[in-house]
Formats: sequence, structure tokens, C-alpha cells
Amino acid sequence: MASSMLSIGVSGLQAAQTALATNSNNIANVYTPGYSRETVELSGGPGASQVSGVSVSSISRQTDAYLSAQLDSALSASAALETREANLSQIDNLLADEEAGLAPLMQQFFAAIEGVASQPGDPAARESMLGTAESLAGQLNAFAGYLDEMDAGVNARIGDVVGDINTTTTQIASLNEQISMTRARTGEEPLGLLDQRDQAVTELQSLVGVDVQEQDGRLSISLGNGQLLVNGSDSHDLVAVVDPQDASRVVVNYSAAPGMPMSLEEGQLEGGTLGGLLGFREESLAPAQNQLGQLAAGLALTFNAQHGDGIDANGHAGGDFFTLGTPEVLPASGNTLDAALEVEFAPATLKEGEDFYSVALTGDDYRLSLEGGEYRLENLGNGTVESLSPDSEGLMQHEGLILSATNMQEGDSFTIQPTRQIAATFGVAINDGAEIAAGESSGSLDNRNILALQQLQSSDALGSAGSFNDQYASLVSQVGNQTRLVQVNLEAQQSLTEQLTAAEQSVSGVNLDEEAADLIRYQQFYQANAQVIQTAATVLDTLLNIR
Repeated sequence: MASSMLSIGVSGLQAAQTALATNSNNIANVYTPGYSRETVELSGGPGASQVSGVSVSSISRQTDAYLSAQLDSALSASAALETREANLSQIDNLLADEEAGLAPLMQQFFAAIEGVASQPGDPAARESMLGTAESLAGQLNAFAGYLDEMDAGVNARIGDVVGDINTTTTQIASLNEQISMTRARTGEEPLGLLDQRDQAVTELQSLVGVDVQEQDGRLSISLGNGQLLVNGSDSHDLVAVVDPQDASRVVVNYSAAPGMPMSLEEGQLEGGTLGGLLGFREESLAPAQNQLGQLAAGLALTFNAQHGDGIDANGHAGGDFFTLGTPEVLPASGNTLDAALEVEFAPATLKEGEDFYSVALTGDDYRLSLEGGEYRLENLGNGTVESLSPDSEGLMQHEGLILSATNMQEGDSFTIQPTRQIAATFGVAINDGAEIAAGESSGSLDNRNILALQQLQSSDALGSAGSFNDQYASLVSQVGNQTRLVQVNLEAQQSLTEQLTAAEQSVSGVNLDEEAADLIRYQQFYQANAQVIQTAATVLDTLLNIR
């Protein structure tokens, strides 16, 4: 009997020590990211007829795979929205500024035109008009420069995030291998390694949305299109490369094997910081750059056309009032070496029945390719494709653009960004107020042409896009609406994430109050078993003394 008590007490003492160690480990890791609360499972003897004490059957993590997957998905969506909101807010603040925005400068410019119309012979009025034009040009340049810097920042950030993704997938693949080896060697669950792997998956989801599957204790992780990033102990890298169709952009490829990158559609990279960056660039930044350039190009082309119809104070025909660059043309990396494409803006025209100049420019980008001996122009905004045929001079025209292709071979292509960089090239061509072509004759009081220039402010000079004010208001409204929508969605997503975090923590998190109570309980458990051992020793001594 005494020996049985002794062995039972020892087993209880060992179980209590394990429970106390596990309890202490929980308390020590209360603030460790990714740590899951551990519990001790105890089991009794083999049957009621035999008294054999207690043993530790297992130490397990308290997790809920379904809750964890939901939380990771919510964190991925939140990271994407946070990235978009942070960037969109910058553009929204830039464009909507009532003091530093373009709207007040355009108003000042056209107010100065009205001043010249009232006093066409006044040099001061002419210089004032010139000064406001330069201020407007400077602000357009500044806005374009700011957006260009954001674009360069997005490109750099994409490269950084891709590097972080590769580091994390490599870590998960390594943990898969370590977990399998530990299980095979010890037959026990490597709880710390499992926590590390789960935490790495959470970090990966915050970088890019992925699908996670577990088979035979190993995780397989893939993108939305099924491309595997982690397969057991193997990982496949993503690669940030220059877009072969557009050298101004960084895109993401998938490395199926070393030296064998595969292009990925940006729609396949949703969620996480990477998805947020790509979505912001495609749906917000590029359209804002294009529309700002559309405004600058339309203003310069229509104003120059009307200005050319007038006579300046020196009796000379009016020249260009504004300077403007040419559309950006980007050759595909695999083009024939001598293939070339030149693109120019078509001059503003007077439509039948209208007394103001207008342009047919859009804010869209295009891709011209030669397929089956035919020039095909794809609108990259809406996906429509049109066939173009050169005229007798080899020119093709489309939506305010004049295209001239030479030496293009089958499969060659060019990306055309008519207005993306144009706002940065906008400037004032004249430097003397006397060069303003205010009249239709050399008379100093002739203001007929300056009145026509003033009329452009309220005319639909940008065609279907309306007036200059309409276009800018549309841009501000579009960015503002996108910003507010993202903010609303982010707020809702963060609320969902908080709820899921609370639910997941109720299962996996360490509660110090509960652990403190368990600590007292396991101390009593330990002390009671120590007393059993002491009692067994006393009984054994008594028995020995009897003999």
C-alpha cells in the first residue's frame, strides 16, 4: 500500500510540475505575438480495478482553425484597404484644397482674362494675365510632380513587399520541414514551431491574400489563381520586374522555377499591402494622372487654337500661348529594333454650329499592335479594340490623337499614354504681355479675340468631358468619392477584424486572471501530491519499524 501511494504521489507530483510549467509558460508569453494558450491533458490509470496514479497524456494548443482563417482573411482585407486609404487621402487632400488647389488658380486666370477684355490696351492687365497663367502652370507642374513621386513610391514599395513575401514564404516552408522532422523524431507536437508557422501565415496574409490548405501536417499556400507559393518544404518566389509593355511600371511575376518567371494578372494579387498598392495605382493614381493631363492638354490646345486666331499688341498674328509636350509612347520590350511610333495631339477644332474650339481627348491609355497585318488599337481602360487604317500620308487618327507607325512587324506593340505625363510639360509660351492676341485686328481697343478666349471657361472645350471646370470638378469628386468609400469599407472591415480578434483571443489568447487562478490550483495540486508522498513515507517507515 505504501509503495502504491508513493508511486501515485510521484505521478501526481510530476503532473503538477508539468501543469505549473505550462501555466508559467502561458503567463510568460502573454504578450508574444502569435502565441496560443497551452493546456495540459491528464489521464488516469488503465482501469478502475487498478490504481496507477495520473499521467500527462498531452500538452495542446488552444486554437480554432476556422476562426483563425477568418481572422487572417479579415486582416488581409484590412491591410489592402489601409494601404489604399493612406494613399488616396494624399491625393484627395492635394486636389480638394480650396486654397492651394487648381480651381482657385483657374478662376484667377480667367478673371485676369476678363481684365484684359475690359482694358485690352492696358499693359498692367496683360501682365496680370500672364502672371496668373504662370501660377496656373506652376501648380499643374507641382501636382504632376507630386503624383509622379507617388507613382515612383508605389513602384519601390511593390518591390519591398515582394521581398517581404518571399522571406515569409521561405520561412513557412522551413517551418513545415522542421515540424515534420520534430514529429517524426519525438512523436510529439512542436507547439512553439506551430505557433511560429501560424504567425508567419498571418504576416503573409497582411502582405498578400492567399489560400491556405493543410495536408499531413504541412501547409500549402497559393495565390488566388492557384499558383503555389509554398508546397511542403518548397517555396516559390514572386519577382518584381519592369513591365515589358510599360517601362514606367513595376509588375509582379511568379517564379515557377529559377530563371522561369511567369507574368501574373494584377487581379490575381488581391488583399494585403500588395493588393492595396496595385489596386490604388490601377484604379486611382493612374486615372488621376491621366485626367489631370487631359485638363492640361485640353486647356493648352484649345487656348492656343483660339489665340492663334487673334492679333497681338504689336500687330503680329497670335502664336501659342501655352507650351505642351507630346504623348508618352512606350515600346514593348520584344519589339523589332527599328519599329517606331510617333503620336501627336490633333489640333483643337471648331465643330459645326459651335463658336469655340474643342478637343476629343479622353483620359484613357491605349496599346497599338500589328496583328494579322492590321493595326489594332486597344483601349486599356475599357478593353475595346478598334482597327485603324493609315491614310495616304501614313497617318491614323483616333480620339484627338494622330499616330504614325514605321517598320512595325507582326506582334510589335506600343503602349500610348496620351495625357499621363502631360501636366508636367504644361507651361507659358510667351513672356511679354504685348504678345497676348486680344483682338482680331491691330487696334489697341479690339477685344474680340480675348472675349472668345474668355468664353472657353464655360464652353465644352473638352468635348464629352465638358468644360475645364467640369473636368477638374469631376476629378476632385471622383477621388473624393473613392476616398470616402474606402474609408467606410475600412471602418467596417476594422470592426469585423476586431470582433474576430476578440473571438480568436477568447480561444487562443492568454487570460492573466485565468492563469493566476490556475497557478493557485496547480500549486495546491502540487502540495497535495507532496503530502501524499510524505504520508506514504511515514506509512512505509511505520511498516519497517514493525518488522
